[in-house]
Amino acid sequence: RTSGRIFKITHGAAPAPDPAPAGIDLTKLPAAELVSLHTHANDWWVRQARLELAARAVDGRGTGGAAGALLVRFSGDSGVVIKLRAMWTLYGIGAADPAFLTEQLRHPDEAIRTWAIRLLTDTWPLDTVMSQRPAGRPEALPDESVFAEFTRLAREDPSGLVRLALASTLQRLPVARRAELAAPLLGRPEDAADHNLPLMLWYGLIPLAEQDPAALARLAAGCALPVTRQCIARRLAMELTRQPAPLNGLLKAAAGKPEAFLADILSGMAAGLKGWRKAPKPEAWDALAASPAGTANPAIAGLIRDLSVLFGDGVALEVVRRIAMDSGAALTARQAALQTLIDSQPSDLRKICEDLLGVRHLTGLAVRGLARFDDPAIGQKLAKRCRGFPPAERAVVVDTLASRPAFAGFLLDGIADGRIARAEVTPFHARQIRSFNNPALTAKLREVWGEVRDSAAGKQEQIASLKKQLTPASLAAADLGQGRVLFQNICAACHVLYGHGIALGPDLTGSGRNNLDYLLENIVDPGAVVGADFRMTVATLKDGRVLNGFTAAKTDRTLTLRTMTESVTMERNDVAGMEESPLSLMPEGLLSALTETQTRDLIAYLMTSSQVPLPGEK
Repeated sequence: RTSGRIFKITHGAAPAPDPAPAGIDLTKLPAAELVSLHTHANDWWVRQARLELAARAVDGRGTGGAAGALLVRFSGDSGVVIKLRAMWTLYGIGAADPAFLTEQLRHPDEAIRTWAIRLLTDTWPLDTVMSQRPAGRPEALPDESVFAEFTRLAREDPSGLVRLALASTLQRLPVARRAELAAPLLGRPEDAADHNLPLMLWYGLIPLAEQDPAALARLAAGCALPVTRQCIARRLAMELTRQPAPLNGLLKAAAGKPEAFLADILSGMAAGLKGWRKAPKPEAWDALAASPAGTANPAIAGLIRDLSVLFGDGVALEVVRRIAMDSGAALTARQAALQTLIDSQPSDLRKICEDLLGVRHLTGLAVRGLARFDDPAIGQKLAKRCRGFPPAERAVVVDTLASRPAFAGFLLDGIADGRIARAEVTPFHARQIRSFNNPALTAKLREVWGEVRDSAAGKQEQIASLKKQLTPASLAAADLGQGRVLFQNICAACHVLYGHGIALGPDLTGSGRNNLDYLLENIVDPGAVVGADFRMTVATLKDGRVLNGFTAAKTDRTLTLRTMTESVTMERNDVAGMEESPLSLMPEGLLSALTETQTRDLIAYLMTSSQVPLPGEK
């Protein structure tokens, strides 16, 4: 009840427990009977017998011929479960030496081969895993015959389970030996869509980015796994200014590869350079950009064009500008082109964004581009035109107006004269305006929007009032479908429930939502208990914007801040200052903007034990 652990679930009449073997005191059983227990139907007795035999092997009492009997069990015609039980116990009593385990690497059953790999590597020194070793301690090398068998399995073994065990083993190898084992695993195209293998291989290869990036580039050139190719290209791109040669080598190799390979390398590069405004052009870039795939495939051509802009290609920039302004171009192409222009910040960015401000489905991006300019005239223009934008794009306008002190005054004036609905301004926006620490703006906010509760007494008073309002009878009369709609509009931008939403904050599906006290305390006072991963960061940018969010990712050059409405990747040089707040990213006062009926419907929906249909669904 307090820890949330479930120890046993039964349905109907509980089955009778398996009968205990003769002689319950295992410490007094002879070794032969402990070996016989390895065939028992209840695995608990098997494990206890194994523990007893291992204890006897350690304390010197001896195992009385158990090793021979277990080898008979292992080599007999019993099923794989019995063989594995015998194998584990042989290892536990020290009777499964490397020679025996190496022999099992050629066993016909994949489970035996997998466990042979795991047991052979179990005793490899832990410091082979560490990137930082004490001075003077060399890397421990595995036995060469064992390593040769591992590389053979990586090339030849038909079992994905075996290959996954080998991929996991990479992290136990000295970094200098990892490429040798990884190369044949990366060359297995049957693992391209595997859920685990591509990333497991990448995790083992990460240290090569620092110690031997050239080897990493060579591995990517022979890699048949798209996810791993993208990860390698992303990491090499991040090192472009310090170590350009490995990325150049990869680009040369990619020029003669199929389109899918080239697309993965370019996608990885784009991810690695995200947030950069300018980057040095790799020597091999022009040749790759002129390849046939770069002109025939639209997706690849788009990636090449965007990266060329980043590398300072004026011709590519002009092409991107033309696409963004072309009313006959595909919407997705125009959106991608405008985003590229916003990232590269050409001298005419403001004019481009102002010209596209009224274009449906481009307005939001155009507004985000204008947010970079600290000119009060922009804030005034956006506030005046806010009502004329579609609802989804009005939200972006309000976000932008709340991001600068010079804009926020026009937002509050718009609320005061009725041009901007009070409901458009969320408690998150209100808290961001208060974070400017501008007394005039704070007073105006209190006047036209309302108070954001801060005092503990005020929060407890609100919780008590809500509990009186949300009686069992009231909640039973709630419209759960409308509650789901409210959740989608208010909460789903940060929380997942029943698999729907964005995982910015904790997943609500498994929380204690059926407890009204739990819900109200966390909604009314979200800052009472804040996990380290969800503390808010207030970032002040050199262009004057103030963003509230949490740090989602950091590199040596870029910072990614996740706000309530977007993910912003920027160069660290653009950040004037950062301050970590003890507050939760979830703002207070979420329920203040709702009517009593809406509050009832939302809370009742949050307390459901299963998903409910939306209004109009059956």
